[in-house]
Amino acid sequence: MTAYVHVNLRIKDPARQAALAPHFQAALQAAGGRILHFGPVVQMLEGDVAPLPMAGIFEFATLADALAFYQSPEYAPIKVERDAAQEARMFVVDAG
Repeated sequence: MTAYVHVNLRIKDPARQAALAPHFQAALQAAGGRILHFGPVVQMLEGDVAPLPMAGIFEFATLADALAFYQSPEYAPIKVERDAAQEARMFVVDAG
Protein backbone atom coordinates (compact mmCIF):
# COMPACT_ATOMS: atom_id res chain seq x y z
CA MET A 1 0.00 0.00 0.00
CA THR A 2 0.99 3.60 -0.47
CA ALA A 3 3.31 5.27 2.05
CA TYR A 4 3.98 8.94 2.64
CA VAL A 5 7.09 10.61 3.99
CA HIS A 6 6.28 13.88 5.71
CA VAL A 7 8.87 16.54 6.45
CA ASN A 8 8.48 19.75 8.44
CA LEU A 9 11.47 22.05 8.22
CA ARG A 10 13.08 25.42 8.66
CA ILE A 11 15.70 26.43 6.11
CA LYS A 12 18.85 27.62 7.89
CA ASP A 13 21.08 28.12 4.86
CA PRO A 14 19.19 28.91 1.63
CA ALA A 15 22.24 28.39 -0.59
CA ARG A 16 22.93 24.92 0.83
CA GLN A 17 19.24 24.07 0.66
CA ALA A 18 19.13 25.08 -3.01
CA ALA A 19 22.22 22.97 -3.72
CA LEU A 20 20.66 19.92 -2.02
CA ALA A 21 17.29 20.16 -3.79
CA PRO A 22 18.26 18.57 -7.14
CA HIS A 23 20.12 15.74 -5.37
CA PHE A 24 17.10 15.09 -3.15
CA GLN A 25 14.78 15.06 -6.15
CA ALA A 26 17.05 12.62 -8.01
CA ALA A 27 17.25 10.27 -5.01
CA LEU A 28 13.48 10.48 -4.56
CA GLN A 29 12.80 9.65 -8.22
CA ALA A 30 15.37 6.82 -8.22
CA ALA A 31 13.43 5.23 -5.34
CA GLY A 32 10.10 5.61 -7.15
CA GLY A 33 8.90 8.50 -5.00
CA ARG A 34 7.22 11.69 -6.03
CA ILE A 35 6.62 15.08 -4.47
CA LEU A 36 2.97 15.68 -3.63
CA HIS A 37 3.57 18.97 -1.84
CA PHE A 38 6.45 21.17 -0.79
CA GLY A 39 5.82 24.68 0.44
CA PRO A 40 5.02 26.92 3.36
CA VAL A 41 2.85 25.89 6.29
CA VAL A 42 -0.20 28.14 6.06
CA GLN A 43 -1.71 27.81 9.52
CA MET A 44 -1.46 25.63 12.60
CA LEU A 45 -4.83 24.02 13.25
CA GLU A 46 -4.26 22.08 16.49
CA GLY A 47 -1.58 21.08 18.94
CA ASP A 48 0.89 22.47 21.41
CA VAL A 49 4.01 22.45 19.23
CA ALA A 50 4.17 25.06 16.48
CA PRO A 51 5.17 23.63 13.11
CA LEU A 52 8.34 24.70 11.36
CA PRO A 53 7.63 27.05 8.43
CA MET A 54 7.92 24.60 5.50
CA ALA A 55 6.34 21.19 4.86
CA GLY A 56 6.65 18.44 2.30
CA ILE A 57 4.80 15.24 1.49
CA PHE A 58 6.44 12.58 -0.66
CA GLU A 59 4.55 9.54 -1.97
CA PHE A 60 5.90 6.01 -2.45
CA ALA A 61 4.16 2.88 -3.73
CA THR A 62 4.92 0.97 -0.52
CA LEU A 63 6.32 1.43 2.97
CA ALA A 64 9.30 -0.69 1.91
CA ASP A 65 10.00 1.75 -0.96
CA ALA A 66 9.84 4.74 1.41
CA LEU A 67 12.23 3.10 3.87
CA ALA A 68 14.54 2.00 1.05
CA PHE A 69 14.69 5.63 -0.12
CA TYR A 70 15.62 6.86 3.36
CA GLN A 71 18.30 4.18 3.73
CA SER A 72 19.61 4.41 0.14
CA PRO A 73 23.20 5.25 -0.81
CA GLU A 74 21.79 8.09 -2.95
CA TYR A 75 20.13 9.71 0.07
CA ALA A 76 22.96 9.10 2.59
CA PRO A 77 25.10 12.11 1.58
CA ILE A 78 22.02 14.33 1.57
CA LYS A 79 21.31 13.40 5.22
CA VAL A 80 24.84 14.46 6.14
CA GLU A 81 24.55 17.85 4.40
CA ARG A 82 20.95 18.47 5.42
CA ASP A 83 21.78 19.40 9.01
CA ALA A 84 23.73 22.43 7.83
CA ALA A 85 20.97 23.48 5.44
CA GLN A 86 17.87 22.91 7.54
CA GLU A 87 16.28 21.96 10.82
CA ALA A 88 13.84 19.16 10.07
CA ARG A 89 11.40 16.63 11.44
CA MET A 90 10.69 13.68 9.17
CA PHE A 91 8.40 10.69 9.53
CA VAL A 92 6.73 8.04 7.38
CA VAL A 93 3.14 6.78 7.43
CA ASP A 94 1.75 3.62 5.85
CA ALA A 95 -1.60 4.26 4.17
CA GLY A 96 -2.22 0.51 3.92
